[in-house]
Amino acid sequence: MKQVILASALTLLASACTTVVDEEQTQRKEQQYRDTIIVSAEPGFTVFKQQTVCSHPLLEEALRNPQRSDVQAYDAFHKAFEQKFEDLGIHYLSQADDSCDYWMAFALPTSQKLSDEQLMTLFGVSPGLADDGNQGFQRATLMMSLYTAQSNYKMWQVSLQAFAEVETDEMGRRQIAIKPEGVEYAVNRVFAYLNVKDAS
Repeated sequence: MKQVILASALTLLASACTTVVDEEQTQRKEQQYRDTIIVSAEPGFTVFKQQTVCSHPLLEEALRNPQRSDVQAYDAFHKAFEQKFEDLGIHYLSQADDSCDYWMAFALPTSQKLSDEQLMTLFGVSPGLADDGNQGFQRATLMMSLYTAQSNYKMWQVSLQAFAEVETDEMGRRQIAIKPEGVEYAVNRVFAYLNVKDAS
């Protein structure tokens, strides 16, 4: 009788352990899709269709620097931003000229590149998403700003922080694994806070 009870208890314990692991995996998966976003904008700031946005002529090179951004991911997001602006009816130029209404600057640092304190020093904001310690993911921060062309006054800034899946390149360096669905999610999340209207 005791053996039957013990066997039943072990079966129950095994089932309970399986349930706990499943719950932990589900919770961890949910954590990987957590994000936090901070938006600041001048009152009433609006970008009108047919206006032109250009890469920031003074900041792009500095922010694309491997010490500040994951360069592979930076280039993938740069293309996605260009396409998103065009989809919204806003002209985008990779080289600034006299036709620019706004300059765009962005950075894509990971938790391995910049700490929360460094983010605050460089960008004046740190979203502060808590790291869950999963080695397969790391915090990545998308900082994007729009400045008035020529006067270089910041009109709008968004800071999105989320967990990005990482991979190792042929040199053994950890970098963001570029996945189209991840890029699309982040771009749509960021642009949801940009007020775009038809030209009057």
